[in-house]
Amino acid sequence: THWKHGGIVGVLGYGGGVIGRYSDVPDLFPSVAHFHTLRVNQPASKFYSTEALRFICDIWNRRGSGLTNLHGST
Repeated sequence: THWKHGGIVGVLGYGGGVIGRYSDVPDLFPSVAHFHTLRVNQPASKFYSTEALRFICDIWNRRGSGLTNLHGST
């Protein structure tokens, strides 16, 4: 299915936060009619510790979809 952008909840200027994803054919794929990902921005010139990333991922696995986008890490 094609995903349309649903907006950002969180930081001004399209930074990190919850990214809403909504299917444009929800009747064909009702279980993923709306599906959200968590965007985690990399701190400038720094790295997250494994402990911090696991903490964020554990929360998102429990409260959200479990899918993350580690933005700016390339």
